[in-house]
Amino acid sequence: MKFKQKTKFWNIKAAANNQSADLFIYGAIISGSKWDDTDVTISEFQQALDALPNTVKTLNMYVNSPGGSVFTTIAMLNQLERKKSNLTINAYVDGIAASAASFLIMKADNIYMYKNTFLMIHKPMITLWGANSIECREQADWLDNIESRTCIPAYMGKGTDLLTEEKMNELLDGKDHWLNADEASALFNITVLEEEKDAVACADIELLNFYQDVPDQIFKVEQKNTIPDDELAKRKRIADEAKANLAYLDTILGGLFQ
Repeated sequence: MKFKQKTKFWNIKAAANNQSADLFIYGAIISGSKWDDTDVTISEFQQALDALPNTVKTLNMYVNSPGGSVFTTIAMLNQLERKKSNLTINAYVDGIAASAASFLIMKADNIYMYKNTFLMIHKPMITLWGANSIECREQADWLDNIESRTCIPAYMGKGTDLLTEEKMNELLDGKDHWLNADEASALFNITVLEEEKDAVACADIELLNFYQDVPDQIFKVEQKNTIPDDELAKRKRIADEAKANLAYLDTILGGLFQ
C-alpha cells in the first residue's frame, strides 16, 4: 500500500530585501521518503536552502513542532551546518520545540523562546513493527549511537555551566522532560523574550498525545494574540498545511519517529 505525504512541513522564503530569509517548521517533521513525484523529500529542503540569494545573511527559523522523523532531522542538521559559514541562523520557538525539534534548534547561532513556549527533551525513539529480537537490538544500538554522536553534542554545544554531564543524563533518562522558557534558558544559551505568542495552539495536538506529562496549557487553544494579523494568517496557513499531514502520520507511526 502506498501512503501519500502530500504537503511539506517547512516553508522557506527570502525577505523582500533579500538580506534575510524566514524558515517555518510548523507541525511534525515528517519522513523524507518519496512515494511519487508529488511528494516532498529532504533533498528539496536542501535545494530550497541553496536557492536562497547570496545576499541573504540571516536565516530566521520559526519552530512550533512536536518533533518527528529522526532521519529527517539529522539530515536537516547537516544541511543547516553547511550553510552556517555564510549565514547567521536565529531560532525562535513559537510554541513548542519537542523531541527531534528540540535538538534541531540547537544548530542555530542564537535561540529565542517566548514566555509561554516550551522545550521538550527525551531519548530518541522509534516504533518497530514486526521486528525480531536481533532487529530490535540493532535498532537499540542505532538509537544509542544517534544519542551519543548527534543529540548530546547538539545539546551540550548550547549548554550553560548548569548543563553538566549528570544533568544531561537526567534529561535523557527515558522520560519526557518539558522545560518552560525560564527553565530552558537556565540550561541552554537561550534568550527569553518577555512577550507571549499565540502559536502554542498551532502544534499537532494529536501527536502530543503520545508524550508524557504534556503541560496542560499547551492544549489550550485560546491564547493572547500578539502576532500581527498578516503574520498570523501566514503562520496559520503553514500550520494548516502541516496538520494536513496527520492522516499520513497516522499510517506511519510505526516508522522512525522521535
